Amino acid sequence: MADELKMEHGEGLWQDKYNRLVDTVEKMGGVVDKLHWTTSDDGVVFLNGWKGQLSYVYTQIGDKKLVNVRGAVKGNAPAGKFTDILTIPDNVMPRGRMIQCHWWNNAIQITNNTIGVYSPDAIKESTTNDWNLVFEFTYVC
Repeated sequence: MADELKMEHGEGLWQDKYNRLVDTVEKMGGVVDKLHWTTSDDGVVFLNGWKGQLSYVYTQIGDKKLVNVRGAVKGNAPAGKFTDILTIPDNVMPRGRMIQCHWWNNAIQITNNTIGVYSPDAIKESTTNDWNLVFEFTYVC
């Protein structure tokens, strides 16, 4: 289809091909606002005594969002049990997905708008570091 929309020197009906290109772009979600990224930590709620830093950035592309969530947190979690760490706002939660990431033998996951951790060993809050769990997720919602 791309070759069909390309102009040739001396093309007499260039406006028809250009208009089809515009229609195709609109069907794909329209022109993106220069990939404007929104950065925020609004709506983040820490749970179960966890604290730290979490921020998210997103850009709207058509009816979808490309989201990046980064966290450096500290807290306690018992061995062999899943512990909720925090919630993120509904407007940046993955839709119908569970995403996992493994760092230092821990499994960090997002289920709906809750981020939690599972570790085979107990996680103890650090007294010498600002955090004891680091994670990053990138997804489309």
